[in-house]
Amino acid sequence: MSAQRFQAWKPIDGAPPRLYLEAVHDDYEGLRFLLQGEDRTGPMLRLTFESPIGYRNINESYRSRSWASVSDMKSLSTLLIVENSEWVQWLVEEAGGVLRVEALTHYAIYTPEDCIDIVTEFPPTAEWLDG
Repeated sequence: MSAQRFQAWKPIDGAPPRLYLEAVHDDYEGLRFLLQGEDRTGPMLRLTFESPIGYRNINESYRSRSWASVSDMKSLSTLLIVENSEWVQWLVEEAGGVLRVEALTHYAIYTPEDCIDIVTEFPPTAEWLDG
């Protein structure tokens, strides 16, 4: 398998390159992430994933191996797509033939404090919420 690659993901116009996680909601309305820019005065960005295969949130302090694999992780945007994802490969193997790699997308939301990974078959919706 080729090495993982991180590509900038722009789900909505006007999203700043650095975002902070304000909330995570996982309920009957779907999996939702609320994010806000560094100044915390602008509108809130809501990303909604309808039917994720899985997601995880790990404190950025415990992702040293991931950071070491990318030459300049700090220059990356907060919103990313992970190509050649090791986690997608693991999920496909774990599912025993139910999932296909080519049908899945690994989205990453890497803030200064959280490393959130979401694998899904369907693209999320993105919208600005008025303050």
